[in-house]
Amino acid sequence: MFGIEHKITDSSLYLLHDMLESMLFNTEYEINNIPTDQTQEIQVLKAKVERWKSELFAFENKIAKLRAGYFQFSVEELFYMYGQFDKYISIDFHKFSDSSKKYGRIIGGMIVYGKNERKNLQEIIALGNISRTNGLVKIDVSSTSELSPQNIKDLLETGFKCWDIHKLLVLASPLKNSFSQRGKKEIPNTININININTKGTDLFKLALYNLNMRLDNGGLLIENEWNKYYGYSIHYHPELKKIEILREKLYDKSGRILEKVRFFELVAAYTNSNFTVTEKNEFLGLLRKRKKERFEVLKGELRKSNINSIEIFKTNHPEIYVEIHKTVLAFEDEVLTFSKSLIPVYWDFKSYLHIYLRHCSELQPSGHFKSKTPFAYSQKDIRRILKMAVEKLEDTIQNKLSQGIDFRTYGEKALYFNGNYYSMRIESNGRIDSFYPHDS
Repeated sequence: MFGIEHKITDSSLYLLHDMLESMLFNTEYEINNIPTDQTQEIQVLKAKVERWKSELFAFENKIAKLRAGYFQFSVEELFYMYGQFDKYISIDFHKFSDSSKKYGRIIGGMIVYGKNERKNLQEIIALGNISRTNGLVKIDVSSTSELSPQNIKDLLETGFKCWDIHKLLVLASPLKNSFSQRGKKEIPNTININININTKGTDLFKLALYNLNMRLDNGGLLIENEWNKYYGYSIHYHPELKKIEILREKLYDKSGRILEKVRFFELVAAYTNSNFTVTEKNEFLGLLRKRKKERFEVLKGELRKSNINSIEIFKTNHPEIYVEIHKTVLAFEDEVLTFSKSLIPVYWDFKSYLHIYLRHCSELQPSGHFKSKTPFAYSQKDIRRILKMAVEKLEDTIQNKLSQGIDFRTYGEKALYFNGNYYSMRIESNGRIDSFYPHDS
């Protein structure tokens, strides 16, 4: 352009072109607004326009020829330099490329790979003689991106040709290949804050009730166990609600007794906040025994899948695991893992917990069949957080499936990737998490 030779690798390749386009726009605007009797000035301006258009056209043709003969980044090079380290990168597209026309000149995010794709690329770079392929690059763009939802989806699921990339920017940070890392991991970007919370004088059940009300006010949905809490705590603090006719079917069974699961939470609040009568204490202990029995039946079902046919055998052979599970039997509560205005809340229950932890938590895997399952690379306390992050990441896709009345599944090459591991998940059509586990690397 204007006699200047350009190389496809020049970082300022499009600077002059951008400036000339701006000048052209301003000049054409000036021509359209100048008095028509100023013919000589108009002719001068039109001559400039024609020359600049010619320069722009010639430059665009030159760039097209240069790009046809050489591309700056290959699929393999991108993986070697950035992808294997899960680097956040800023991508500048070539100005006249298909990607630039569709997504804009600059996007940012992390390159994503299917499990087998990542494994194959890992093997290629290990050989040392890296090939150059002008293949598709898929990217998970930044959450602050102004791209349309469809373009974000296209970038993640289809991608773009790597020869559309002109230059890349990346923050300097330690190089770490989490995919090849073995042993226990820490969740990245975790900030631990020690807070000394004194709950003395705080009514935790009123706080829980307030939280449930806030979710309902904000358009959120509650699962069955949360409704039982909601009604149980409510009638403890406001007994007059028991007499409201429109709440009758929510509070009472056909025989006129308060629903057992609602009564349980009413008594939980009463146990903490007031003196029990002997009758109430016996009723509460009876409900606790029933809850324990039901959950031990669930535990028996899971243990049978590992050829452990009785709780006593389990207790004898795995005393430490038994103690940990026994704590959870009474304490675990069904929990919604996302609080958005989802059509169907995604949650896990005690069966979900056992299914995930007995199979895939190394600290809680009994010997036998479960020991052959792939364990999480994280400690026991972090697995719930990993599960929650997975649900949040896949929420839109999950809701799309559940809203059609079908299960959600992600597995195989479409498994979810996070911090060097791929995960499969199955969620039933009612929103209950059935399974969640890591793959072998």
